[in-house]
Amino acid sequence: MTSKKGRRFIAFAGIGLLATALSAQAPLAYATQFPLQPQQIQIQPTRMPTLAEQLGTLANVNDGRLGIAATDLETGKTVTFAGSHPFPMASTVKVAIAGAYLAGVDRGRFNLDQLYRYGRRATLTASQLMERMLIRSDNGAADILLKAVGGPDAVNAWLSRAGIRGQRMDRTIARLVRDDRPWTGRRIPVNLPRTPLEVAQSATLNDDGQIDPAFVGDARDTSTPSAMVQLLAKLHKGALLSAESTDYLFDVMARCVTGRSRIKGQLPAGTPVAHKTGTLAGVSDDVGIVTLPNGHHLAVAVFAKGMRTEWERDRNIALATRVLYDGFAAFDPSITTASMGRTIAR
Repeated sequence: MTSKKGRRFIAFAGIGLLATALSAQAPLAYATQFPLQPQQIQIQPTRMPTLAEQLGTLANVNDGRLGIAATDLETGKTVTFAGSHPFPMASTVKVAIAGAYLAGVDRGRFNLDQLYRYGRRATLTASQLMERMLIRSDNGAADILLKAVGGPDAVNAWLSRAGIRGQRMDRTIARLVRDDRPWTGRRIPVNLPRTPLEVAQSATLNDDGQIDPAFVGDARDTSTPSAMVQLLAKLHKGALLSAESTDYLFDVMARCVTGRSRIKGQLPAGTPVAHKTGTLAGVSDDVGIVTLPNGHHLAVAVFAKGMRTEWERDRNIALATRVLYDGFAAFDPSITTASMGRTIAR
């Protein structure tokens, strides 16, 4: 006979075995009734800003403005920021002076060995003047060649025949510099605003109280970034000069020693650049041809005006050029010209 204590042990043992059996079947039953679903995680790709948007962000500077244009000469792809707005050319106009003179060389009107009086005693060849003008931005040499071609009107006529719209020359370099820094015993303001638009644009003053010419709406001696890039592109493609004159022009521009911190400032060391700088009070410019890693040639014009210092303008020119360099080097060949040619007005 089984004791009461023994019967309780058997009962508890039976309950334990039943619980164990049920627990072994429970996961299968639960999984059958409530099958597990893998968790769906949606990862949204981050949209990278377009080249035009990057330039727009960079060009949104305080107390100043940037005008930018660039064209890949092999593909025709173009991007601009304020590309149709006129900016003071300063010494970048010397590209047009050089083009007009070399066009005369091609026609037999001039030759690069032709002698010109330079200063009171020196005599230099046209080639020497060209090198001084483009490599060191010599203003006296520029005006000698400008006088030879017939002055600003002759340069404008050459630009017109070349199909360049949006670029004009109005003064000699000497007059441009005098108007920019007019020392006549006392500082005399020049390029004063006359129309309501010009008054609105001349919002800031120099430390001496003179209206800053970088903010004055003066149309003289200006170019749009797009017009300058168009001029560079036509020159580099040989559409305006003979092959010999074209090679000569860009060989000289490749030896430019001014503005090392502008177009060339942020580019990889050794990047081939043929360029011409320009500087006035409150104005820094740099224009030229940059060779990309894939061997393509990028015509670039970056105009900067206003801002607090020349260093700030130069830095923005360098940063804009690097954005263009990286952007054009990374472009997929399937991207259409239209999608890249977007212009952000400023």
